[in-house]
Amino acid sequence: RRTHRPRFHPVVVTMNATPRACALGASLYLGGGLCSLRGRASAPPRHHRNVGGRAPPSLVLARLRPGRQGVQRIHRLTSEKAQVGVYEYLESIGIPRVNALQVQSKAGVWFEYENAKRGGAVEAPFGTEEMMRVVDFLTDRGVDINEVGTLVAKHPPVLAYDVETRLAPLFDYLGELGLDSTQVVENLSRRPNLLGLDPDDNMRRMVDYLVADGKTQEQALEFLLKTL
Repeated sequence: RRTHRPRFHPVVVTMNATPRACALGASLYLGGGLCSLRGRASAPPRHHRNVGGRAPPSLVLARLRPGRQGVQRIHRLTSEKAQVGVYEYLESIGIPRVNALQVQSKAGVWFEYENAKRGGAVEAPFGTEEMMRVVDFLTDRGVDINEVGTLVAKHPPVLAYDVETRLAPLFDYLGELGLDSTQVVENLSRRPNLLGLDPDDNMRRMVDYLVADGKTQEQALEFLLKTL
């Protein structure tokens, strides 16, 4: 059986060959090599094949590096996990599960307002730690742990108040008006919206106005408790 073999055109260079003949032979020899190289360079890239069911290294690295959608998915899962933690904490302080979403939403909106008011960072965190700080302050000031949930459910923004600049001055100012710690807690339980008054702004201004109108501080406070 005959096999087809490519024909080569050997170039015989003798000692008496002229430079022109040598150049011609070199061009013919190198030309074939260059053509073969051009053919290889212009050939379409081969697709990677799985060897033994494993993906090629380049594909493995691409999968290990998350793209934009992967980063967004990680952020979404992290946020959802944090939200679940918030709902569980709200339920642990006595807020019904059906009301946890509403409480968290109202508190979150107020936190954004308070944070922008005091010039905080745009991405300032608001979650379980911030809520625990408020709850710990309320219980330290005499609010029963079993009544915290009821108080928060009636006035959700309290979870977003800053303890040092908002809640502590409020309790101190109510003490200046003649209320002891027990009376402060009782009045807050009866009128949770009293927590929404800023002692250094609207609350003190209203009391001063009523006192200037002829009422005592106790009468001014009683008026606020009835109207809120």
